Amino acid sequence: MASVVLCTVGFAQTSRDIQELVRQAVANEQGPFLAGSCVYQYHREGSGRHETLQMIKSNDLIVGKLVRIDNAPLSKDQEQKEDDQLRHLLHDSGAQQQQRKRQQRFEHYIRELIQAFPQAFRYTETKTEVTADGGRLIHMSFQPSPDFHPASAELEVMQGLSGLMVIDDERKRIVRLDAHLFRDVDFGWGILVHVNKGGDLLLERERTSPPGSDVRALSLNIDGRILLLKKLETHWSFDHFTWLDRSLDLASAVNLLTAPDVAGYFSGLRSH
Repeated sequence: MASVVLCTVGFAQTSRDIQELVRQAVANEQGPFLAGSCVYQYHREGSGRHETLQMIKSNDLIVGKLVRIDNAPLSKDQEQKEDDQLRHLLHDSGAQQQQRKRQQRFEHYIRELIQAFPQAFRYTETKTEVTADGGRLIHMSFQPSPDFHPASAELEVMQGLSGLMVIDDERKRIVRLDAHLFRDVDFGWGILVHVNKGGDLLLERERTSPPGSDVRALSLNIDGRILLLKKLETHWSFDHFTWLDRSLDLASAVNLLTAPDVAGYFSGLRSH
């Protein structure tokens, strides 16, 4: 994010002004979450195992390759298995369709959460920052609104969230969202899903980049239970986003991920 200078500004904006600013920013969240072709790293953790995947968003699908387990590189056999799975995906339209649906469901859920923010919370401006180019970043805290009635079971989690949001006042864009689950939340009377307090959601964007190519970090951490039995454990983080100057189809993305020097290729991108 561009350097900023803290500006001592009185909190002249009323509560209604802040709510309207949030509504305007959320209304601008209509485009694709990631636009164009890009590469990034995906970290996931569960049952004491940490995995790192190298991801590519192509025109067709987001595809990834496991590259490290507990910070150690894969063996030759493990890497060969990953390459075989990617090549199989390239020629299996049914598997592509299933993966596309999973990715669409995930993006739909994240978008549904963000779209509910104006109604789900009450906001209080905490400070204003002025950037080096004269822009204004409005910082605000948020707490659950007692008037919010979730439209779906998935949105019930909003009633246990609080945190901080930063909005670019000129562009009306969310540049940072840092939400924390301050209490346990049950979906379906605690029978379907129980989520433990302590979870968090973080989104960071580059203020001056175009929408869809501005994400710098995204993470989600949740623990709980499903149907009282199955452990719910989601620890995801995404970073090292780099947008490419050309579009990639699925075949090109798979070829890059299965190339002998794939690690060197991505290291080179991040160094520029």
